Order: sequence, then C-alpha cells, then structure tokens
Amino acid sequence: MIDSHFHIAGDVGLLTHLAQRQAAGIVNSQNSAEWAAIQQWRQNHPAAAITVSAGVHPWDVNRLTPASMRPLLQQAPVIGEIGLDAVWTKNPLSQQRVAFVQQLAWARDWHKPVILHTKGAEKEILTTIRQFPNRYYIHWYDSPEHLSDYLRLATYFSVGPSLGLDPAVTALAETVPLDRLLLESDGLESITWATGQKVDTYADYDRLMTDLLARLAHLRGLSPGALADQLKANLTRFLAKE
Repeated sequence: MIDSHFHIAGDVGLLTHLAQRQAAGIVNSQNSAEWAAIQQWRQNHPAAAITVSAGVHPWDVNRLTPASMRPLLQQAPVIGEIGLDAVWTKNPLSQQRVAFVQQLAWARDWHKPVILHTKGAEKEILTTIRQFPNRYYIHWYDSPEHLSDYLRLATYFSVGPSLGLDPAVTALAETVPLDRLLLESDGLESITWATGQKVDTYADYDRLMTDLLARLAHLRGLSPGALADQLKANLTRFLAKE
C-alpha cells in the first residue's frame, strides 16, 4: 500500500494502521501541534516507512509564518504542502506569495523536495517554481491546463479519490508518465469529501484505497500489483536525498 500524501486531522490512528500494513507514504504536518503528535508517534514506530512533511499551507498564512515554522521545516525531510490557492481561501494572494517564495527558497537551499498545493494558481506556481529548481510533487492536480509544462520540470503528480469523478483528475491519471505518478488519499476527511462515502473505519479506508489503486491500474493497463510496485519506486525516487 502507498499513500503519498495525507493529513491526520488530529488523530494518529491512521499512522498506526499504515505502519501495521507496512505501507509507505508522506504524512503532512501543518502546524506545531501536528508535528509534535507525529514525532511522539514516530518514537514508538521507528521502523515505519512514513515520511513527515511540514510547511505553511496557503490556508494558514493568516496565523502562521515561515519564520515561526522554520525550526520544523529544518527538521522535516520534505517541505509541504505549500503553494497558492485562489479558490478555497480568503487569505490574500499577496500574503500567500510571501510565505510560498520563502519556503521555496529554503527548500532549494536545504536540498529538500517540495509538495505543492496549486488550486486556481497553476500558471503562477509554474512560473514561480521555475526560479527554484527542485523536485516537486503536485498533489491532487485538478486543472486541465499546464500539465505538459509542469512535466518538463522535475515534477510528480498524484491521483486522489476523485479519480473517475473529476474529468481533469481522470485525464491526468491517463496522461502522466508512469514514472511520475503517485497515489494519495489526502486523509480520511478528503476521501469523504471527494467521494461522498463515509470512512468510519480503517477497513473502509483500505477498501477505498484498494479500489482506487485497482481503477488506476485498469486505466493504465497494468495489474494492481505492478502499479503498486511502480508507485513505491516513484515515491522512493521523489524522497531520495541528493
């Protein structure tokens, strides 16, 4: 199993479940409280193949700054998710840009890969990251535009639970080269938001993620096992230290 980007929403239970399944993935730490909870969990699960990312999300720039999160960013192997959002937040883009560019600069200087949030600002983010060469993972990209331009850079793209429901996500799943593809849930709440299906138990999560993998494999003409192997290799390559 792979879950290349997910949030815990205050509950480390999903982390424990994934560790028990020997799953690989990246858990997002969006603030100091989440960071502390995840680090405490990691002390009891040192062998888990779960990497931690940290970053100031564009939804949080009204209450967090890169400076306040810098100690966590310095420790995190991955910076993110960070980016710009012109759709789902009222935070001014001018404020978002300051936080975004600062974190991009640190990620470049510290040689850390980046997870991007690109809602409604796909073109501007593309223009911006060209100034900061790095490895980028654009999570749950749902725009029909600029994909070919992003692929000219060192970018990976994930398919989320809206596969088959969102035409742009389905088109991306069909188009992205296999060696740039990842699979994510974005967390239990996001599965429910995207699919309308309740995720009351971790068995529900397993069933929905297994179905998502199977549908993506069918779309790409592969067996689920072969696709899972490819996705794990892609995640390992994205995370590799320079």
